[in-house]
Amino acid sequence: MTCWSTDACIDVIECAAKGGTSQAGLCPGAANIQCCSCSTCMDTAACSANGSISYSGICSGPSNIQCCKSKSLPVIIPSEPVNTMLTDLADILRGAGLNVVEETGWKTRGHDVMSSVKGILVHHTAGPATGEYPSLLIVRDGRTDLPGPLSQLGLGRSGTWYVIAAGKSYHAGKTINDTIFGNANAIGIEAEGTGLPADNTGHENWPEVQWQSYVRGVKALQAAYGVPTSNVLGHKEAAVPAGRKIDPNFSMDEFRAALD
Repeated sequence: MTCWSTDACIDVIECAAKGGTSQAGLCPGAANIQCCSCSTCMDTAACSANGSISYSGICSGPSNIQCCKSKSLPVIIPSEPVNTMLTDLADILRGAGLNVVEETGWKTRGHDVMSSVKGILVHHTAGPATGEYPSLLIVRDGRTDLPGPLSQLGLGRSGTWYVIAAGKSYHAGKTINDTIFGNANAIGIEAEGTGLPADNTGHENWPEVQWQSYVRGVKALQAAYGVPTSNVLGHKEAAVPAGRKIDPNFSMDEFRAALD
């Protein structure tokens, strides 16, 4: 048996982001490339009228017939954690349909408990040009000048999330408001990327599956912890003095627009 369409042999994370269901064993290539199908194929106008969003590529028929997916994330009552370890991070991301890898010992890893979760800072690793998440050991264990963990979460090029620490991590440095964006009050996400070119427009230098997973993961964290979109900043926006950081090298305006 083969996949219903060769075009539907796509990464499982991309399939989930489009509202589809993956089936293994029907496509050639790597294990993450599976046959994606959609059970809610409908006219794009009808999908929009239902308050949902359409995704092309995983439905048969004319171009107006696309996979219709609800915009809503799983309903999670914001927990507003105070002085605690964030031991629910993996469950939050999995609840959003994302692929998650839990690093051994993550639930007790951190420089201290988190004072709160009021902000989310997005970063890029400025790491190697190839590989899924080659920066993992540095993010987990740190550098000679800065002990790890350097963020609670990592994001690989495939869109897979790496849960590294539940406690305070050294990712922010001095910020415009440490009570919101400082290490004790903000979740840090280090996404694998070279950071080149160092621009602030679009996200064309990022794999689409990774960027879409970044958006979906942050939305899930916002829903779980009650973080407003205004408190989701790039490191380049939060760091002081201005210009100290350039990450991430995509448009934060576009990123925040995708969160709403």
